[in-house]
Amino acid sequence: MPPSIKRRIMRITEYKRKQAVPLDREKASELIKKTRKEHEKMVKGKFEFLDANGGWIDFTYRFFPGDPIQTIHLIHGEVVDLPMGLVKHLNNTVKKVRKLDMVDLDQTKRGVPAAYNIESRLRFTPVDFY
Repeated sequence: MPPSIKRRIMRITEYKRKQAVPLDREKASELIKKTRKEHEKMVKGKFEFLDANGGWIDFTYRFFPGDPIQTIHLIHGEVVDLPMGLVKHLNNTVKKVRKLDMVDLDQTKRGVPAAYNIESRLRFTPVDFY
């Protein structure tokens, strides 16, 4: 074989998944009760749809296994009562807006700019707590 041709060696890497250690039923039920209590605390506030001012959003939601799936319809600017867990979910909804700099053009991978800004899509501002 000529010295200019290098042989490529096939490499296989095996990753082992971490084994999940299930909790006792009593501990699991206590944790679920605690999180459900925090999750279901009602909060009154104003909903804002920052992506489409004056618009509305529909989405389905289920946090705990076994709960029914709920379809939620929220309109921009309305004041509603929502559970605290859903409020946390709404306030953590963000989108990535890519920045294309001509200077960083060589640092892109797969044609996608590496730099981006994170913008909030939805906002729920609490008025008061119960």
